[in-house]
Amino acid sequence: MGKKIVIAGAGHGGLVAGAVLAKAGYDVTVYERKIRSELGYDWEDAIDMRVFAECGLEPPKKEHYAFNGDMKYYNPNLKAPLVVPANGKGSAVFERKEIYDVLIDNAEKSGVKIIYSTEILSPVMDGLRVVGIRTSDGVVDADLVIDAAGINTPLRSRLPVCCNIDRDYGYGECFYAFRGYFDKVPGHEPDVAYEIFLMHQGERGLSWVVTKDDYVDVLIGRMAPMSKTKLQKTLDEMRAFSPQIGEKLLRGGTQEQIPVRRPLSVMVCDGYAAVGDAAYMTVPMTGSGICASMRAGMLLAETVMEDKDEVYSRETLWNYNRKYILHFGQSFAAIDILKNIMLCTEVEGVNFLFDKGIITENDMSFGKGKTEGGMSFSDMVARATRGISNLPVLLRTAGALSKGDNVKKVYQSIPETYDEKAVLKWKQDVMEATTLMQR
Repeated sequence: MGKKIVIAGAGHGGLVAGAVLAKAGYDVTVYERKIRSELGYDWEDAIDMRVFAECGLEPPKKEHYAFNGDMKYYNPNLKAPLVVPANGKGSAVFERKEIYDVLIDNAEKSGVKIIYSTEILSPVMDGLRVVGIRTSDGVVDADLVIDAAGINTPLRSRLPVCCNIDRDYGYGECFYAFRGYFDKVPGHEPDVAYEIFLMHQGERGLSWVVTKDDYVDVLIGRMAPMSKTKLQKTLDEMRAFSPQIGEKLLRGGTQEQIPVRRPLSVMVCDGYAAVGDAAYMTVPMTGSGICASMRAGMLLAETVMEDKDEVYSRETLWNYNRKYILHFGQSFAAIDILKNIMLCTEVEGVNFLFDKGIITENDMSFGKGKTEGGMSFSDMVARATRGISNLPVLLRTAGALSKGDNVKKVYQSIPETYDEKAVLKWKQDVMEATTLMQR
């Protein structure tokens, strides 16, 4: 015991894994480029309360969170919104910084050392094995490097190709999200507080307006960065539809990058494991990933402790990779297909899917309905009846949604042990099962 674990970046999953490992006697150090007060975006996030108990954490006090409610999804022409009811199972909404307070306090109490204001530059390699990280303060050796440095981590992107880990993301896999909290104009109360606009203003991406008692939470997300002029114009147009949005920015107002794609098929190699945004562990439609990252941190810590020989090779770390794919990856991949439908379908086609009831509330429930397991034959027939007037769009959508069942089967076929030939074959099967068409 006492092997040296280096965690690159103070990501949620890395902090969870680090706390478990430090408590078990491992030498764990986190290197983070920011200072503590800068960690966490200045906005709120929805969290499944069960994740705190699963990770052995005391949840924040009740006065620090509230539960979200029903959500209304608008298609581009705004004429056929779908309401997805919370049914009393809404997620708890926390400030990101309060979540970080819980994770960091727990990590430090468990024995994790956190070194701030340290830029992470690249992995240090010995052949095909990651043996440390290169930082702005010099080289740090490690028996295992946990990559929790986010979507643009300098580690994953600089791994050798033969590690078989995807190093970059493509179009439609990264969300550029502006989020700001504005004052609330009285006298304009929507019927549902959470309003989400798909392909908002005919552009690839989504926006939302969340109306609270004394402020309005606005998100504008696109598949490409937005200029200040573009953001202002979009905000002005949103105020015309949602007049409760005031002119005064109370907080937030930054534009951040968020992964919106299925998780990495391969997220481990010798001496290295990716977690959180570094492994694209977010819901592909919305970018929410804190719960998945924290649960992945637990899976990773368990796998590390199971390696009694302390080898930390791709073979011994594969169990973490496999468990995450089976527990979460297959659902997220099915949601990724629904997102890709929106990216591959023109505005008129998306409007058609909503107007004719071909996309339903169940499809928009993100992994809790039929999207996770594919459409049934009877469901496809019923939708065909509604959509016969636009058969090309219908067939493309039905075919894409029905891929959900095949995706699940492919993900369940992930090799039990790491054999490079078998893993590469499975990775290719995943690519073919999740790709709709050239974007």
